[in-house]
Amino acid sequence: MRRSYLPRLPVLSALLLALLCQGPVLAQEAPVDEAAEKVRATKMREEAKALREAAEARAGEEEAACSQRFLVNRCIDQVRQRHVADIRQARALDLEAGRIELAEKNRRYAERLAEQAEQAPQKAVEKAEQEARNRADSEARLRQLAEKDMERVKREQDGQSRALHEAEARQAKETADARRRAAEAAAAAKRSSQAESDRRAYKERAEKAAEKRAEKADKLKQADPAKSPAKAVEPLTPGR
Repeated sequence: MRRSYLPRLPVLSALLLALLCQGPVLAQEAPVDEAAEKVRATKMREEAKALREAAEARAGEEEAACSQRFLVNRCIDQVRQRHVADIRQARALDLEAGRIELAEKNRRYAERLAEQAEQAPQKAVEKAEQEARNRADSEARLRQLAEKDMERVKREQDGQSRALHEAEARQAKETADARRRAAEAAAAAKRSSQAESDRRAYKERAEKAAEKRAEKADKLKQADPAKSPAKAVEPLTPGR
């Protein structure tokens, strides 16, 4: 592993400096290939991870080898310095990958904002239309409820009016029937009174006729007893 990574460190440093210096200019001048940038960031993450792992392994091997040298402390310091440099290079790769990922996130966020801004008028129109439809539906429901209430009130009023008319008709009929019965009773009483008056008059006429016949019979008897009738005829009276 030490053979594969040690020669590449200067090249990686130069590459990182070039990317850090030219990255913003390239982003402004040329369109960014989002897929390529994502792949590049992934590779940088993987390379940074490999650098760390290699640096850790190399540092352990080199520190162990320093114990066999004459200047042990100096050897260990040099190993640690190289380890720090490797870790810095790995960190630089992570930072560049993070910058690429952040730029990608910012681009997506800007695209969403631009899309929202572009769709805002249409959405405002759709929202206004939906609100208008909601108001129309609400007004239609209110009208339906009002119409139902009016129909119910009208039915109740019509029912009350019919009941009042029926009560008035019953009252008029009862009044007419009472008047008719009173008239019939008065007519019956008048007929009864007339019949009684007729009976009394007939009785008086019969009594007067009987009296006249009796007087006539008395006169005949006084004049000629032989011609007097044997028996006076009894007058007829009504009802006999």
